[in-house]
Amino acid sequence: MRAKKGQGAAEYLILLAVVLIVGIVAIALLGGFAGLGGGAMESESKQYWTGSVRPFTVPDYAQINDTFYITFRNMEAENLRIMNFTLTSALGTETYNNTALSLKGGSQKTVQDFNLTSTHWCDSDAYDYFEYDLKITYQSNSGVTKTQIGAKPLVGNCVSQ
Repeated sequence: MRAKKGQGAAEYLILLAVVLIVGIVAIALLGGFAGLGGGAMESESKQYWTGSVRPFTVPDYAQINDTFYITFRNMEAENLRIMNFTLTSALGTETYNNTALSLKGGSQKTVQDFNLTSTHWCDSDAYDYFEYDLKITYQSNSGVTKTQIGAKPLVGNCVSQ
């Protein structure tokens, strides 16, 4: 009789362990743990920024050490000029000012060598992923200045060379 009482407690503990493991895996897949779910967050970010966001989409971006590469595509028919764009993370804000970044309707351009300050350096040994909120200030042909703020951050895998 005593063996059966111990058996019930062991079965309960095994069942509890299985439930906890399933819960941890689910949280990791949904991005609850930064190191485990970063791939899902990156995929969601790329899907948002290459989708129906207007007027600019971001079909490609990457960070290698202190240099951020970003491609803007003008999804509108009219010509637009990017006045500046801002990357904001938990570590601070970086602004890139370039009044010469004009994009014709449907065209795209890549900005390279955007040197980030040392607090934003991407070190693949220390940080698995980067995450930046993106704000784009642009001007239309009529001279009206507008701002596009992304609903989702730019998330990507850090690369160091």
